[in-house]
Amino acid sequence: MKSSIYIALAFLLGFSSLSFAEGDGMFAGALPENWKADVVATAKYSRNHFSNWKDGGTNTNTWQLQYDADIKGQWAIVDWRNVLNLAWGQTYSEGIGTRKSQDKIFFESSVDFNVYKQFKPYAGVRYETQFVKGYEYTDSTQTPVSTFMDPCYLTQFVGIKYIPNENFSQGLAFANRMTISKGYGYADDESTTKFESFKDEPGLESVTEFKYAFSQIMSFKTRLWGFVNFEGVKEIDGRWENALQISITPFLELSIGIDLAYDKDFSENSQYRDIMNFGLTWRWF
Repeated sequence: MKSSIYIALAFLLGFSSLSFAEGDGMFAGALPENWKADVVATAKYSRNHFSNWKDGGTNTNTWQLQYDADIKGQWAIVDWRNVLNLAWGQTYSEGIGTRKSQDKIFFESSVDFNVYKQFKPYAGVRYETQFVKGYEYTDSTQTPVSTFMDPCYLTQFVGIKYIPNENFSQGLAFANRMTISKGYGYADDESTTKFESFKDEPGLESVTEFKYAFSQIMSFKTRLWGFVNFEGVKEIDGRWENALQISITPFLELSIGIDLAYDKDFSENSQYRDIMNFGLTWRWF
């Protein structure tokens, strides 16, 4: 297993070096003039191994694969944007075993209508789920709590967006958020005796996005999403994602992220995580 990981990392390193030798990305210049793209694939791995180390420590291996694509086509009447975020990672700790550290499938496709310069009507769809089964751990047991397509969120939205510049956008939309959960009850209404595997929630959503490049090697981006269904303010869901990316070399990157989330279906309390990774970067565009 370890040798396979090292071979894969060496291959990505060599491929990344070749891609950056000719431009900003491996496929730089391949897109038509009316298309813009920011596409990056990363592979990150860390290892801690101890043998007769008097200060103590736990042997750990952590790896993560991530793919982030933001592609936008621009025409006189409309702009068409597609965003794809994929992440999958695991951590092995001696005495505990292997546990999932990252698992995300996010796809959004939207169309902005260029009616006004800064205020644009827009519409689109969003799909969210995960790759593999997730667990809740106690001292002696692990209980499955989620898996691929359970839960799955499919959202349709239509609204108006304020875009004063390329770095900032604020959207407010009528949204219909559908939850699919056939086994773990995320769509179930506890007030009824029947088990529901599908839930349909019409409501309002707000999406705020900001990105800024401090220099050619350091950039920051944030996304704040909130949704409230028409049942009242007690039904608010939200997620705030922040990422700082620093390019050490054209193919090595340090990334620092802080995420906050609240979803009543998962927990009555807010969720928090911070992540710091160092690894290989393969820029496509």
